[in-house]
Amino acid sequence: QYLSRNMVQDVRREHFSFSPRMPVGDFYEERDTPEGVQWVKLSPEEIPGRIQAITGKRGRPRNAEKAKPKEPPATKRGRGRPPKLRMVDLLSKTDARLLKRLEAQEVLSEEDKLKMSKIKKKMRRKAKNKQKQEAKAPRAKEAKKKCKAKEKKGKPEKGKDKARPKEKKGKGVRKADKGVQAQRRLEERQRQQLILEEMKKPTEDMCLGDHQPLPAFSRIPGLVLPSRAFSDCLTVVEFLQSYGKAALCDPGLPPYCQSLKILGEKVSEISLNRDTVSEVLRCFLTAHGAGAELCEGLRTKPFQALPPERKAAVLVFLVNELNSSALII
Repeated sequence: QYLSRNMVQDVRREHFSFSPRMPVGDFYEERDTPEGVQWVKLSPEEIPGRIQAITGKRGRPRNAEKAKPKEPPATKRGRGRPPKLRMVDLLSKTDARLLKRLEAQEVLSEEDKLKMSKIKKKMRRKAKNKQKQEAKAPRAKEAKKKCKAKEKKGKPEKGKDKARPKEKKGKGVRKADKGVQAQRRLEERQRQQLILEEMKKPTEDMCLGDHQPLPAFSRIPGLVLPSRAFSDCLTVVEFLQSYGKAALCDPGLPPYCQSLKILGEKVSEISLNRDTVSEVLRCFLTAHGAGAELCEGLRTKPFQALPPERKAAVLVFLVNELNSSALII
């Protein structure tokens, strides 16, 4: 947003790589409400489930209200004569649907009656053709049997004995070829899967092959703070804009510092004000392993008396600890 707002052309989004690990911002979902379809803001507990449904392999969670009831499994038919075809089965899906709709109507117009008569004529014509084909089928089977019987009588028995081992040998070769082809297809699928997995992995900036030099920017006019302090201030402002409510929460202390006391009172029970915030902040920095320079500065001076660079460093350390706490993750 900063680059687009200030019309920066030399630096673009392609100069950076992103690998987000946490949901940022507000999430909305379209839902049916009594007032109609509306966009509803998701709560923090619902966001991880929606993200997993979009990006995970299990897919979107099923909606129990819209799920169709399962139909009972069809009963398996045993061996015997095939089921009789119904007259409606001979029609196409469009004609069958139209016929069913016309038969359901109580009163038919002249146009509907004409459509129904045409469909029934077509149905009778197809039924006659089906009967003719079924009548011809036994004759064709008998003719094939007679031809095969004649061929068997004409061939000598020795020829049969010699042909059998050749057929077995050919079948074995074909089976071996099919097995080799199946193995090759499996290896190719595995190779394609590995390629896809490698392509989906995030690439670090230093591993890219098309590095482009970053342009040299001049300092912001009127900037008094050093570059490090200014970047710390930008981090704090961005955190407050994204997680303003989290900044008001207690980041907490490690378990081994819960019993730490100042003048006989536990740190976790001290009320924060202008006079006590510096000492409580020093205890927090010490417990979380901040640098000795930050801790020692608060030992001799209150937070309000520190120079701007030191204040920005203390605030950005607190922001980083909040970013990694359970309040945000």
